[in-house]
Amino acid sequence: MQAKKWVWILFLSLILAFSAVQPVAAVDSDYFGIVEHPHRYTDYSDLIDQIEATQTKWIRISPDWNAIETAKGVYNSTFLDRLDDIVDQLHAKDIKILFILGFTPSWASSNPTAPFPDRTRYKPANWSDWEDYVQFIATRYQGKVTDWEVWNEPDHWGFWKDSVADYKTLLEKAYIQLKNVDPGNRVLMAGLALNDGTQDSYGLNTFFDSLLANGAGDYMDVVNYHAYGSSANLIAKYNGMMDVLNKHGLSGKDIWVTETGYRNSGDKESPKANFVDETYLLHKQFSNIKRIFWYNYRRTGTTGAVEENFGLADAGLNPLKALYYYQAANGAQSFFGDQTENALTLYVNDSPHDSGITPVSGNMKVTEDQYMYFKINDNWLYQTNEGLDPLVYIDVTYLDDGTGRWRLHYDAQSNAYKNAGTVTKSNSQTWITQSFALTDAKFSNSQNAGSDFRIWAELGDLTVKSVTVRKEDNAARAILQTENKQKLMEQVLSTDPAMESYTTVETVGGLTARRIGGNTKYAYFRVSDAFARAGNTNLTIGVQYFDEGTDSIRIQYNSTGSNYQNVYIAKTGTNTWKTAQFAVTNANFSNLQNYSADLRIGNNYDGSVEYIRMVEIIR
Repeated sequence: MQAKKWVWILFLSLILAFSAVQPVAAVDSDYFGIVEHPHRYTDYSDLIDQIEATQTKWIRISPDWNAIETAKGVYNSTFLDRLDDIVDQLHAKDIKILFILGFTPSWASSNPTAPFPDRTRYKPANWSDWEDYVQFIATRYQGKVTDWEVWNEPDHWGFWKDSVADYKTLLEKAYIQLKNVDPGNRVLMAGLALNDGTQDSYGLNTFFDSLLANGAGDYMDVVNYHAYGSSANLIAKYNGMMDVLNKHGLSGKDIWVTETGYRNSGDKESPKANFVDETYLLHKQFSNIKRIFWYNYRRTGTTGAVEENFGLADAGLNPLKALYYYQAANGAQSFFGDQTENALTLYVNDSPHDSGITPVSGNMKVTEDQYMYFKINDNWLYQTNEGLDPLVYIDVTYLDDGTGRWRLHYDAQSNAYKNAGTVTKSNSQTWITQSFALTDAKFSNSQNAGSDFRIWAELGDLTVKSVTVRKEDNAARAILQTENKQKLMEQVLSTDPAMESYTTVETVGGLTARRIGGNTKYAYFRVSDAFARAGNTNLTIGVQYFDEGTDSIRIQYNSTGSNYQNVYIAKTGTNTWKTAQFAVTNANFSNLQNYSADLRIGNNYDGSVEYIRMVEIIR
């Protein structure tokens, strides 16, 4: 099905006599880019328009040398016409391009009789062919492309069939040609797979170590690697990269992660969406990682092939759940240009009859005694996501001109138009951000025209620069039910009754929960290392349990002194759901329990049955 073309208007800088205002992006746009292959699609214009609609400012593309130059000095004009159009469209939309240089054409390969695509993974027979190609493509796109990545995953046997020294030569010659064309060109080493094709390979005494030992550090502006796997694995990979950089005195170099992503199973999109948050949160903790790229934008199929299920949108360019998490990586932010509702995590809804808004130089003016309505995409936040996100913040940046007042009304558990607070202006002629912490937000589209909250210019007009909705960022949580809802932590599940981690689903006290039955059964939990790991000693453990009987529930967690540190909940037989919290100062969440877990919950070896609905870790 042909995708609908989304047209987006980028924010303009607002220049007023009293203030200069910068546009607001709906994602952390200079940090979080995407990987895509627009040259592979006939509908690449629709694809590019939709990528622009996400406010993405970086795209990594990989047009092959073997598709561009079909014989020495002979260029595929059809392919280049398409590539020219793609580069021109991206440049016109102010989307920066990271252009991968590779792979060797058959005519230039040092092993042209090898099967395809292996022959394209060998070095050129003549280095001058490589130098000529790099000069050709860099000159062709001079001024439109300034960031270049030399090859892809040369530490993986599937992408590079020659030696470390040969890749160093490839990198060096590309670097020299790129700098000759434009000294402002930025050169990235190829993104390392950190896997040789059979097993993980990172840290000392690996491809990267040998590469730097060969002097390659002089021929790269940016270090580059790929980050797939669990949060613990991602941290190990980063530490391995830093071990090598420190060894060679290059710890000051910037790092880009040009691929990170998650391949979901079938139509289960929630784990992929959660990983968007996880990889963003984790990599933001390392100040020398300057940019990351999600692989990839478009899902290419659903047959189960490895490359198919990484996408933020499906093959027809319909947004998937992960797209809204991508847009809201640093909070769901407003956009006051032309909008397509299902393209945005936070949408300005101007359809209610009492909406009174006017765009003014990239901001929005709310007329006195009128409203500005907002809708939050249900894929990102709806009815607290069944308890997963009970605390929400709304930040409103407004112009403090005059002495009027305004209010925020939100869809709460008890009232669709609950007043979050009244703000009185003081005529300071500055931009002020007012934050509202909402502990009872429902956000079930109950306001006019399916909206979730609104701003009321009660007295005097109100100029709004931006609105951001944020979920709490200091909690990992799991809601236990038939299909668990989880963020930044997960329950270890087993369907085998013989396993320690075996639990069943039951409804008790009006809630679906996990039943832990017997003295040798536990609910085990792994907490993402992106959220809490060794060194994060001060944590709060929260458990929602059914208070049946007068026995005790045993909670055991990784501490600095024991892998199974005990705390207890003494039940009182009220037959109601209760929540207990424990502030601990000796946490050491290092995956040291069975199943690489950080904590587990069971009975106190007294034969009782326990029912658990929610577990949370708060920093």
